Amino acid sequence: MTDPNTPTDDQNPSGGQQTPHEQSPAPTPEQAPQPPQAPQDQQPLPPQAPQDQQPQPPQQPQPGAYAAAPNPYAPAPGARSGIRPWVWWVIGGAVAFVIVVIVAIVLFVTVLAGGNGAKGVAEQYLQDIAKGNASAANKLGRADASDFLLTDAVLAKAERITAPAVTRTLTSRSSDQTQVSVTYKLAGKTYRDTIELDKDDKGWYVSRGLAYQLPYVSSTIPGFTVEGAKQAVTSKDSEISAYPAVYTLGAPNRFYELAGSPKLTIAAGTYADLKLDLTPSKEYLAEVQKQVDAHYADCATKTSYYDVEDCGIELSYPSNMSVSGSTVAVTVVESPKVEVDDSDSYYQFKIGDGAFTAVLTGSDYRGNPATENLTGKAGYISADIEVKDDKVVVSFG
Repeated sequence: MTDPNTPTDDQNPSGGQQTPHEQSPAPTPEQAPQPPQAPQDQQPLPPQAPQDQQPQPPQQPQPGAYAAAPNPYAPAPGARSGIRPWVWWVIGGAVAFVIVVIVAIVLFVTVLAGGNGAKGVAEQYLQDIAKGNASAANKLGRADASDFLLTDAVLAKAERITAPAVTRTLTSRSSDQTQVSVTYKLAGKTYRDTIELDKDDKGWYVSRGLAYQLPYVSSTIPGFTVEGAKQAVTSKDSEISAYPAVYTLGAPNRFYELAGSPKLTIAAGTYADLKLDLTPSKEYLAEVQKQVDAHYADCATKTSYYDVEDCGIELSYPSNMSVSGSTVAVTVVESPKVEVDDSDSYYQFKIGDGAFTAVLTGSDYRGNPATENLTGKAGYISADIEVKDDKVVVSFG
C-alpha cells in the first residue's frame, strides 16, 4: 500500500528537482533581492484577470523571465547623475561671448549712427564753416549774436578750412550729450578737435563748437581789424571768438597804419602771440598837430610867467627884473611840431622845441619901471591821446 500522502511519480518528478515554475536563478549583483516566494507545498495560483488598482512601483523580473542586458553607458552603482562641471564652463563662456558681441554691435551702430542724429548735425556744422556759411553754423551752434566775427562776410574774406570730417562719436549713457571727434585742414596743416552736441525739444544742436577765442589785445595798442568785419577788435573785446580760418588783419582805423599784411591763424591748439607794427598815419599826425597848435596858442594868452611855464612853454629868465609882480606877453613864433616817436614809449609821438618870444613888463631890482625881452621853447608837457568815435582826442595834463 502506498501512503495516501505520498505523491505519485507523475506528481513528484524524478530526480527530486522542482518544476520550472519553482526553479529560481541565482540573483545577480544588478538585481535587487527577490520578494518572498510562496511555500513549496502550495500550488501556484492560476493567473488572475487584471483588476483596477493603484499604480505600483516597478517590479523586478519574476522568476523564469529573461534578464535585461546591462546598459554599458549606465553610471556605476551609487554614482550621482547630472551635468558635468566643465559643461557649465562651456555654457557660461558661450553666453559671455554672445553678450560681448551684442555690446560691440550696439557700440558700432552708435558710432556709425552718430548718437541718433548727432553725427549728421556735426557734419553739417563742419560743412557750413568750410563753405563760409557762418549764419547756418551759428544757428546749429546757437552762437552769441555779439560775436561780430562770426559772420558770412568775415568768412568770405578768410582762408577757410577744407576736408572736414567726423572721425568718432561718443554718446553719454546718462544723457543725450554727445562728443564728436573731428578733423580739418587749414593752410596745409591738419587739425583735430572735439565738439559737443546736445539735444532738447528743438532737436540736436552744437553746445561747444569750433569758435575759438582770439589772442589778447593789450590796452597799449589801439587794436586791429579783421577783413570783412564791421568794427575793430580792441582790448575791450577780450572774449570775442572766430571760426577756424586764416584771417587778414588791418589797421584799427584811419589814424593808424599797419606794416605789411599780417595774417592771423585761428584753429585748434593755436596760441598766436599778437605782434602788430602799428604806426600813426598822416591823418593821425595832422589831427594831433592841430590840437597841439591850439594848446600852445592858449598858453600864449597867459600873462603870468609861472602860468606860462606850467602850460608847457619854457621861457628864459630875466636878468635885471623880478618875475614876481611882472606880466608877460608871449608870441608863438613857431608851434612845436609833432613827430612819430621811434622809441619804445607809451606815447607814440614827440614834440619839437618850437619858437616863442615874450616881453616881460614890471620893475627892476631898484624899483624902477622896466621891460625885458625873453625867448622860449616847448617845455615839459603831458598828454594822452586816444581815438573816440573816429576822432583823435588829445588831453593835456
